[in-house]
Amino acid sequence: MTSLSLLITGIRIILGFILLFSGVAKLTDFSTFLINVNAYQILPIGLVKPVSYLLVSAEITIGMALCIGYFSRGAGILSALLFLIFAVALASVLWRDLSIVDCGCRNFLFSLLDFLGLSISVTPNWKMVFVDVVLSAASIGIVYSPQQGYGLESLIRNLQHRKAL
Repeated sequence: MTSLSLLITGIRIILGFILLFSGVAKLTDFSTFLINVNAYQILPIGLVKPVSYLLVSAEITIGMALCIGYFSRGAGILSALLFLIFAVALASVLWRDLSIVDCGCRNFLFSLLDFLGLSISVTPNWKMVFVDVVLSAASIGIVYSPQQGYGLESLIRNLQHRKAL
């Protein structure tokens, strides 16, 4: 086990949990999530529901892929894109000075920080934008890492290598 593989695996799993649990949380209270997405005033009303379904589906799917370590580079690219979309949406709300009380982005990271006594406001703020940019950069780190860590992808590769011998 190399320390780089362990680091990449840890980062990949944390990002995966953030996306997976965020998607599941939104899905369990989807009507509230629709209201939150509409409050951003970015999408035409007819696109709010389809885009919301797409976001939740993407978070859950990409989160699972990152957690199990399958299609890691592709999931890393998509994860970075999602976090950048979230950062731009939050920044847009702040620039336009919209009064949104709930960003609709409560997730595993928020729960973990709450557990550690570091509660985070769900009202959009520049710290959230910064965190999304950092999470996007971490996702890009997975994409460009020479090793993909431990997961299903590396297990399959090792089994194929042994079979070839």
